[in-house]
Amino acid sequence: MSKFKGLLVIALAMALALAGPALAQPRPGGMGSGKGPVHYNPQTVTTVTGQVEKLADLPSLGRGGGTAMHYRGVLLKTDQGSLMVDLAPSWYLNEKNFVVKAGDTVSATGSKGFLDNQPGLIAREVTVNGTTLKLRDEQGVPVWQRTGPGGGMGKGMRSGGGQGQGPPPR
Repeated sequence: MSKFKGLLVIALAMALALAGPALAQPRPGGMGSGKGPVHYNPQTVTTVTGQVEKLADLPSLGRGGGTAMHYRGVLLKTDQGSLMVDLAPSWYLNEKNFVVKAGDTVSATGSKGFLDNQPGLIAREVTVNGTTLKLRDEQGVPVWQRTGPGGGMGKGMRSGGGQGQGPPPR
């Protein structure tokens, strides 16, 4: 009987070891469709200009962010219709004193795709009222990764005080 228990433990350990990587794979569906992580695709970069219809606080989509961090977005009315523009975490926009309101004209450059099954754009750079804010680099890596509150690795071997990776990227 103990031989059986040993084999059962080994079989269970192997099943868990094989299941982990499979479960960690992104699921099809792309940009925040609820079926996988949000991806910035440099191949789909475009610039849109329009008027802000409404502001939106978006939950963190994909990459394990859960709903603990909120991203600010704007629903933009363009010549081609409405488009959700995903900007950055609220704390980052607040830190940069970047203000956008309903009625503002916004120009955003970023990766076009779908956010929650609606046309969307993950902004790399956004301009409002003559003020331009860079949000991501050319590959879509968020600039706030280096400035995240409390997300740092510390300075060398000393504890605390570091400016690290910050929250998960979007």
